[in-house]
Amino acid sequence: MPIPTAFLRKTSTADPFASLLVLHLVWVRLLHMLFQRKVISLFLTLEGIKKENKDAQLKVFEVDLSSFQSILKFKSSFEKWLSDSFLHSSIQLLINNAGMLATSHHLTVEGYDQMMATNYVGAFSLTKLLLPLLRNSPVGSRVVNVTSFTHRSVFSMQVDKETVAGMCFWKSNPYPYARIYEHSKLCMLLLSYHLHQQLHMMDKSCWISVNAADPGAVQTNIMREVPSFLSHATFVVLKLLGLLQSPNDGVSSILDAALAPPEISGVYFFGGKGRTLKSSALSHDINLAEKLWTTSCNLFEEMKLTSEHKDG
Repeated sequence: MPIPTAFLRKTSTADPFASLLVLHLVWVRLLHMLFQRKVISLFLTLEGIKKENKDAQLKVFEVDLSSFQSILKFKSSFEKWLSDSFLHSSIQLLINNAGMLATSHHLTVEGYDQMMATNYVGAFSLTKLLLPLLRNSPVGSRVVNVTSFTHRSVFSMQVDKETVAGMCFWKSNPYPYARIYEHSKLCMLLLSYHLHQQLHMMDKSCWISVNAADPGAVQTNIMREVPSFLSHATFVVLKLLGLLQSPNDGVSSILDAALAPPEISGVYFFGGKGRTLKSSALSHDINLAEKLWTTSCNLFEEMKLTSEHKDG
């Protein structure tokens, strides 16, 4: 049974091209294009790939990462596509790049903060649901979680349901969007390190590697909800400091993490050119990571149970 040379995109309601799930990374330009979130370019790229390789198995799916129901629906549709296409039931590469920066409070169907749901809870849920397919890969598979240097702004964090779901921030006025974003990116790092440890402690011969990637400061549309004068001023300052990168440069760290040797796992890639850094001390807190994992698993089971009741 052939391994699919296909990919799909994952979306959030806030960002239509928030993440990319790659089954077999053959054409690196796909990731460059999706990092810039260009809808038209996606279909033009698909056409180009099919012209180059008529046997390429390509399929695009959409999933709202702030909705557990949407994630479950995607998983079902994806597995059906693999089966109907007579493709190997596995995934080689999962890149969790979904992200949003909302300046006002929005609730998900589950009653969670939309930004925390999109930036972390959705990525956790999708990864947990797809782990069996990652394990089933006949070659080494990989999870890449995209994070941000802004995680260094968090010096302490209480881990409980209210924090992970973002509900603890609702009492703040105005809406602390920067703080929530920073927390969500710290959670992605904690998840990366803990999942790496968990997989390799259970099975020394585990073929799944888990890495984190930080593009740095990149001029994308993630700040579109921020007042234009503020976002413009931010980009101008970053450019003057020589810190602002184009999307093509920013995607390099994600490619580094995705294409690193299979034995490389539990690593934080930053800024491209194969560069790795040590993330904040808090992101390496084993006890905090364990609490986050347990709390996230509890949330996952709650959402799963609620979904089953609705279906029943």
